[in-house]
Amino acid sequence: MPDKFPIRPVLLACLIVSIGQLSVGLLFPALPSIAQNFSLNAEQVQRLISYYLLGFGPSQLFYGPLSDAIGRKPVLLTGIAISIVGLALTVWGGDTFALLLWGRFLQGLGAGCCSVLSRASLRDSYSYQHLALAMTWLGIVASFSPIIAPVIGGFVNHHFGWLAVFVVMLSYIGLVWMILAVSFKETVNTKSHVPPMKTVLSDYKKLITSSYFISFSGIGWLNYSMVVVAISVIPFVMQVQIGMTSDQYAMWALIPAFGLLLGGTICNKLRPRFGSENMLKVAPCLHALAGIWLIVAPLTPAAIIAGQFLMVVANGIAFPCAQSQLLLPFKNKAGTTAALGGAMQMVTASLLSMFLMMLGMSKAWHLGLLLVCVGILGSGLVRAGFSEKNRLDDEGNFQQDRP
Repeated sequence: MPDKFPIRPVLLACLIVSIGQLSVGLLFPALPSIAQNFSLNAEQVQRLISYYLLGFGPSQLFYGPLSDAIGRKPVLLTGIAISIVGLALTVWGGDTFALLLWGRFLQGLGAGCCSVLSRASLRDSYSYQHLALAMTWLGIVASFSPIIAPVIGGFVNHHFGWLAVFVVMLSYIGLVWMILAVSFKETVNTKSHVPPMKTVLSDYKKLITSSYFISFSGIGWLNYSMVVVAISVIPFVMQVQIGMTSDQYAMWALIPAFGLLLGGTICNKLRPRFGSENMLKVAPCLHALAGIWLIVAPLTPAAIIAGQFLMVVANGIAFPCAQSQLLLPFKNKAGTTAALGGAMQMVTASLLSMFLMMLGMSKAWHLGLLLVCVGILGSGLVRAGFSEKNRLDDEGNFQQDRP
């Protein structure tokens, strides 16, 4: 009889990961109001996002190894506290744009711990048979939050003003910090001294030169990149080419979120029967199918959203399986592994989206062609990852928790 699935660790991990996601999504609808208040153009006010990401991305590489050594909880509470200080600065200095920028940088610097430690704490808490299920719920929250956050942010900005958006962020993150201070139990059993920089860099070098790490982490990079590219292209297609208003598009944009729920449900129901490998083989096929649909589909709201819906179903299937496979052999270095994977995921998505926008990607069939390519590349990464896993199994070097 299978062990009972403990729900508390995954609930806390979902709460942790929501901090980083809401910190970006809530602010998007308020950017025009901030620009008007300070007489800025769109490019200047966009720095509120860039400064946040500048703090968020690189800081992950620091939080992961540190949490492996001294434990998840002190690093987590310290990181979120830094984020709270940054938000307090934005609220206190709301009449000075420079203080808003520095506050956002500090907020991102602290929030970088959330993505890393949410995944690392799950690896600490769950064994093989439950890890993919836990990752499924984490993936749903991580992907659903950026979709629902702009709706909340738009409502707050419309009724209470743009500064109230920062107040809401500060209140939410402060509440989460208090919950974690009381409820989060340390998940690292064996602690050590903080590793020297040479050791950290050596660990990162071993990971980045591991075909196992590149294969399974690369699946996550591709999935996240497609989300970033899609939320850049689809609004342009729906509002400019089809002629929808922003209010109309906002309602349509909620539909793909349910695709994540469907993909996660499919993964939860079928993975125990068919295995992670077979589930990961299905996801690239769905990406390619979504791409073909977007290439040939008529330019209507239902057709475009249907293609995006199928894409996120594939993401909902792929993310938990890939992430659980990625972390399985690295239990003692789960923080380091999650940190490098998360940082490179963000870098890959940012560079790829900027490059594609520079090339002029703006049509549905452009996104469709990209998804077909992603399906082919993703299929290759799945084969390479499990080929390397089998090799390590044969050599006795693949140390994971067994069912």
